[in-house]
Amino acid sequence: MTMASSNTPISVDEGFNEYESAVKRQKSTTSKVWDEMTKLECDNKNKLKAQCNHCKTIFSAKSSSGTSHLRRHLNSCLKKVNKNITQYTIVTQPSLEGVPSIKNYKFDVDECRQAISTFLVCGKHSFRTIEEPGFRYMMRIASPNFKNISRQTDIRDVLKYYAKERDHVKEELAKSPGLICLTSDNWNSEHTNDEYICITAHWVDKDWKLQKRIIRFRALFPLYDGLNMADELVLCLSQWGIDKKIFSITLDNASYNDVMVSCLKNRFRANRAILCDGAFFQVRCCAHILNLIVKAGLGLADDVVCKIRNGIRYIKKSGIRRKRFYDVADKSFHLNVTKKFRQDVCVRWNSTYLMLESSLYYKDVLDYWDFVETILSNLRLLFDEYVKKSNSMSSSLAGSSYVSDKNLVDSGLDEHNDNSADFGGYFDESDDYKWYLNESSTRNENSQLDIYLEEPELELNSQIDVLDYWSKSSVRYDELSLLARDLLAIPISTVASESAFSMSKKVITPLRSSLKQKTVQAVVCFDDWMRAKGFSAEIGCKRDDDDDDDDDDDVSSVAF
Repeated sequence: MTMASSNTPISVDEGFNEYESAVKRQKSTTSKVWDEMTKLECDNKNKLKAQCNHCKTIFSAKSSSGTSHLRRHLNSCLKKVNKNITQYTIVTQPSLEGVPSIKNYKFDVDECRQAISTFLVCGKHSFRTIEEPGFRYMMRIASPNFKNISRQTDIRDVLKYYAKERDHVKEELAKSPGLICLTSDNWNSEHTNDEYICITAHWVDKDWKLQKRIIRFRALFPLYDGLNMADELVLCLSQWGIDKKIFSITLDNASYNDVMVSCLKNRFRANRAILCDGAFFQVRCCAHILNLIVKAGLGLADDVVCKIRNGIRYIKKSGIRRKRFYDVADKSFHLNVTKKFRQDVCVRWNSTYLMLESSLYYKDVLDYWDFVETILSNLRLLFDEYVKKSNSMSSSLAGSSYVSDKNLVDSGLDEHNDNSADFGGYFDESDDYKWYLNESSTRNENSQLDIYLEEPELELNSQIDVLDYWSKSSVRYDELSLLARDLLAIPISTVASESAFSMSKKVITPLRSSLKQKTVQAVVCFDDWMRAKGFSAEIGCKRDDDDDDDDDDDVSSVAF
């Protein structure tokens, strides 16, 4: 097909009127008398009967008899005045006086089926939904007069309502006071592997309201080149009768679009249906251009974006971790925590922007959190080692207790003191119970470290003796206190060693430069040890002047 590149007339009926058959198959509207009459089915159509819903009188219902006699009966039926209140319904819209009114209830089959079609189409539901038992049960409860329909029937209904609505849209396009602008794009379905084209019309109506309607969404036939695209678009415009009302078309930067635009311009020039010789006909998609720019920029910062994405995913993955993070942001940084983290979708850069925006808001908290999480990770690693060590010691202790108890039975009670020497001369009969408690604590869902971290924070400005705190907490946190004791012993600087060098300058002087290394070590260490016991120079004894420095150097018992 090369319709777009020539002036060959286009058959506007191709594919456009394929929905008309669905409309023609629909039955004509039945008489209103059947709202108050019930057909009595029988095998012989010439003997069909109708029963009045009010007085229960039976009449002939042959097609040749018509419905005039039934209407005359309804107009004179004496039972009709005693209407059942269940046949009435409250109007949803109040009257002009503001008081809800009551109207006679009438079940409209066509309106109900159109509502079902709208439900399926707008909700993107499968046509099989109307055949599900749950749907049919719902309809039976909501409207007992509704008769079940098959999915094939509903497909025909959708085609009928589409054709009806299409005529309305075509009328709106014809009445548009100005020109019409188009957008077009292609899409490949991963499920059917078909290439689809979507054409959308945009215009401003007589009330100066911007309108938008999809006027084509169809699968394309190979080849998917610019020439075939132009043929498809020209056919669509001809079918809708707007081929001489087009102002512009907005497209992305795909290479085949340039060929398509060239073909369209030639066609419209021949029909004199283009402004300024097509100078304003093609509009490049700004969103597509912006998308290319942003993706190129994000590519340069891909490592940083990935780290932020993984960090946010890590925080949001755990409810406890997420709560702890926002608590830090609220209490330590005084941020408004109602503004939450945004997780991005990798294929949507606008969501990546929102993710980065929320990350910048919590930048200081993230820096602090990254520092804290590193510490917590290492702390848990250390704590696991201490738990293993504690369990190992408890198991060893329990095994030794079992062997000792067996030996006590075999050897007699008089050997108790000898066997208890293995425990340093002391035997605790509650060791088994302690071991049981220790084992039970390790089976708890939350470890001692987790329980400790969940406790309210202590005021940092208060006078806290950390060692005294852990000394008192060792009963509750028996395993964690062992770790705390060792961690609190770690010095954060080398001041202790450097101060020893300052003191050693008084030990190694020009007058005492001949001291041996073991003597220097003895002097420095001994002085340090005495100070640790509370000794100071003020309470020290005076030096004996008769002692010779070299004599001190004769001490040979110091080996290290």
